[in-house]
Amino acid sequence: MQKEITLLEQCIQEENTYRFSNFSHEDALTLGLILIECSKEHGGSVAIEITINGLAVFRYFPTGTSRFHELWLNAKRSMVVTREISTLHAFALLEETKENQLDDWHLSPQEYAGCGGGFPIRNLSGAVIGSICVSGLPHLEDHAILMSGIRRFCNES
Repeated sequence: MQKEITLLEQCIQEENTYRFSNFSHEDALTLGLILIECSKEHGGSVAIEITINGLAVFRYFPTGTSRFHELWLNAKRSMVVTREISTLHAFALLEETKENQLDDWHLSPQEYAGCGGGFPIRNLSGAVIGSICVSGLPHLEDHAILMSGIRRFCNES
C-alpha cells in the first residue's frame, strides 16, 4: 500500500518536477493562454500574471476580476520571489512547522500570500527566474488551475 504524501511533500515534488531549461517571453504567452483555458475548464475566472526577472510579461484580468485580484497577485508574487517556493508550499510549511508568517518569517500577510496560487519559474540549475500566479478562486482551486496549466505547458513543449 502506497503511503499518502503530505501537502508539503506534494509541493516539494511539484517544484522539483517543473523546472525549465529555458523560459522566454513567448513561453509566458503560451503558458498564459493555457492557464486561461484551464480556468475556463475549471469553471472559474482567475487573474493571471507571469513574471520573468521582475518584469510582468503576461497579465490577464477577465471579467469578474478587479484591483482586489491584482493585490493578491502582487502578494503571491512577493512570496514566490522572496521564499523561492510556491505559495502553497509556504502555506504547507507554515502549517506543518506551526510557524507564524509575520513573527517567524517577518513577512506581512498583507504583502506576502501564504496560500495557493503562486509558483516559481525555476531553471534546471535551481535558480528562480520568475513567477506564475493566479488569483480568483479559493486558494486550493487557484493552485489546481496553476498546476494543470503548468503540466499541460510542459507536456506540449
